[in-house]
Amino acid sequence: MKIRQAFFANQGWYPADESTCRQVIDEYLADFPGTPRGTRAGVVPHAGWIYSGRTAAKTFAALSDCKPRVVFVFGGHMHPGERCVCMPRDAFATPLGELPVDEKLAADLVSRFDCRTESSDDFQPDNTIELQLPFIKAVWPAARVVAVQVPPDDTAAEVGAWAARESKARSIDAVAIGSSDLTHYGANYGFQPQGSGGAAHAWSKEKNDRPFIDKLLAADWRGAIEHALANHSACCPGAAAAAVSFAADMGIEAGKLIEHTTSHEVGGRGTPSMWVGYAAIVY
Repeated sequence: MKIRQAFFANQGWYPADESTCRQVIDEYLADFPGTPRGTRAGVVPHAGWIYSGRTAAKTFAALSDCKPRVVFVFGGHMHPGERCVCMPRDAFATPLGELPVDEKLAADLVSRFDCRTESSDDFQPDNTIELQLPFIKAVWPAARVVAVQVPPDDTAAEVGAWAARESKARSIDAVAIGSSDLTHYGANYGFQPQGSGGAAHAWSKEKNDRPFIDKLLAADWRGAIEHALANHSACCPGAAAAAVSFAADMGIEAGKLIEHTTSHEVGGRGTPSMWVGYAAIVY
């Protein structure tokens, strides 16, 4: 079996060596404020772990009582109308060991949705999915993955619903993870409608992030995508929508917000001038 090598670990986004990676994940998971309470799906951020790792870990910790055979990982910085992207065979490298693809499910997904395919030695690095893989390996070491980048349109919801239906039809215990950061605010992101400083930070978090989050919590995947596209409130709304659609097809009608923060709050730097929003949500 060929192995797709990690890219962002070697760029410093998260620890590349096994012992440090496991230590950091264990520390993050221990920071979860409560008992596991998710059942089937979650939404996570995907920045460098120093900024969003603790938030992402809260979603995985909340889902840790699940024992999935397959984890669907939805991600992708994509535009409406783009084709889904999937690696249908082989395995992903993580610092904690190889994470194999469920090749039957992945091949069927590729065929059903006419996905553009990648291979272990021909792929575009994608942080939205890679940043979640060590968490998956740590929390569910025996699981396989189906990782797919989905566009912010109806296709995302169709992929999520398909994943849920196929899991049930094949008697496969499965979990879905949707990877998306929230508002990217600041001059370097080309989005600064409220200037800078504390008032702008509050607006970004409470007036721009929060409506997107509320739509996810209400399982309104279409409304979430529409809000993100109109208001720049999420970078990968299709991925979050796919996880919501997966949960809805599993009979879960609402999500739970575990944490909502920003890179400014995590970093603790002076007067805010640029930041990214992060949320941990479970279904």
